[in-house]
Amino acid sequence: MPQSAKEDLREAVEREVAELESLCAVIEVALAQRDWGAFAEAMADSRRVTHAMSNAMDAAVPVRDADFDTAIFGRARRVYTIRENQVARLRSYNAAVGERLAQIGKVRRLARAINTKGVAPARGLLDDLR
Repeated sequence: MPQSAKEDLREAVEREVAELESLCAVIEVALAQRDWGAFAEAMADSRRVTHAMSNAMDAAVPVRDADFDTAIFGRARRVYTIRENQVARLRSYNAAVGERLAQIGKVRRLARAINTKGVAPARGLLDDLR
């Protein structure tokens, strides 16, 4: 196999890993800004790029060596670690939002239950607590 073809196969793998690394940054910004549209788009792109990376790795089997694999797998592990951290923070945020919504629902149900005609909810609440 010509040297240029070998380099092309390796560069294809490196391009896909670099794209995954870049998408980690895009996802980070989307999470920080709570831009769920950008987040969803970046996650879809990540799935596409992960598949492309897998295909590139398969195509590069004849030109891969231990050093190349170690470098690529190290970068992929770093992407995985970053992504796991992002998912954990997203789950935490989701749980906090769910808890907050549950509290708001309880307060609203309580307000409806104690609000009688002509009585303000706060006064009714205080009367129930005596």
